Amino acid sequence: MQVKVFESKDMASGLKMIKDELGPDALILSTKTIRSSKFGLPGKSTMEITAAIDSQWNEPASAKSPFAMPSGSSTQIDDTVCENEDLLTYNQGMHLNLQKSPREEQELPEKIERTEKSDDLQTEVNELKSMIKNLAKDMNRMHVTPASHVPLADKPEEEPSSELRSLTQRLLDYGINHENARTISDYARETLTMEELSNPFKQQEYLAETFTDLLQVNEDIFPEETRQHRIALVGPTGVGKTTTLAKIAAGFISSRSPSIALITIDTYRIAAVEQLKVYGEIMNLPVEVVLSPQQLEHMLLKHRDKDLILIDTAGRSPRDSLCIDELAGFFTPDLNIQKHLVLSATTRENELFDAMQRFSTLGIDSTIITKIDECSSLGLLLDIQIRGSLPFSFITNGQRVPEDLLQAEKKLLTDLIMTPGKGLTNE
Repeated sequence: MQVKVFESKDMASGLKMIKDELGPDALILSTKTIRSSKFGLPGKSTMEITAAIDSQWNEPASAKSPFAMPSGSSTQIDDTVCENEDLLTYNQGMHLNLQKSPREEQELPEKIERTEKSDDLQTEVNELKSMIKNLAKDMNRMHVTPASHVPLADKPEEEPSSELRSLTQRLLDYGINHENARTISDYARETLTMEELSNPFKQQEYLAETFTDLLQVNEDIFPEETRQHRIALVGPTGVGKTTTLAKIAAGFISSRSPSIALITIDTYRIAAVEQLKVYGEIMNLPVEVVLSPQQLEHMLLKHRDKDLILIDTAGRSPRDSLCIDELAGFFTPDLNIQKHLVLSATTRENELFDAMQRFSTLGIDSTIITKIDECSSLGLLLDIQIRGSLPFSFITNGQRVPEDLLQAEKKLLTDLIMTPGKGLTNE
């Protein structure tokens, strides 16, 4: 038995392809719908039809396919090819007995359509659709390649249209790196019509939806069921950890409770300890200095009646793995401390991603982005999400305490990316 796989946009065109290549006695073994995807979002779908014939066929030289079986070989088809008995019965009923008159051959697509609408086959058709839908979902989760099985590198790359070039340039203007901008544009080519691509409002709508789907935020930083919240800020030097910690404390006082204790393990810089003490005096909060993991545990026990404990840490070079390992000794899992990685939006992209990777050994829970008021474009927010998949908890847009601290929300982040300059501090 000779087996071949055909790919077409619908069943009618697929049947014609099978008849032309395998002849009128071909037998359909299985059908499935293939849907391409990027970023976990569905794209256009095509139909894959597996057909067979008992004897060899003479394939035209111009229609050679990578799926053609070698001459003289045969394949035994097991019922499992069709996945279950219902699908096998359906496929057997679709045997292509196409030895008809020319007029009947022209009417074949209409007859197939009428047959699908008949009451007798309706139940089987519904079951088939359900199986195909479930299979498509499984393939998307497993990132299965399209049914053509031809490596993407072997396919000729299409020249982007002027509309796609315009969309890519818009993404680059937002500050999104070239690789991510190209990927998002390629997905737009698969999901939008040319008319929609040429419409600036449709482009804007598409980008807003895509960014919202890709961005992740920590919406519940202070869960109600937790008796005491413990948050530590870690990150490279000079990103604004101490100022951000003071903003979080001031915001918690104004919206929830003044029951807060501040702890610092930043003994490398005397100025940092003094700065935190000044904030503590202004907000009438206790400030504790610890030098070892044991002292940290003691201070947590001392302030067990507080609603929030905020822990400041010394800035560490991402390349100083010994210091990062030393810092990890303070955050044992039994202490239940949330670790927020603080990064500056003004950091160069390669250095920022390097810091994300090296600090990940601490078990980071969320990301805080500071100094967005110093950037003209914030596409970096999207690049961080695609690269690291860590949710955002806060962003800061100035030095004022506590005004210049915003809890991360998807719509807010999308607006900041799509409105260059919006991150500037409002006077």
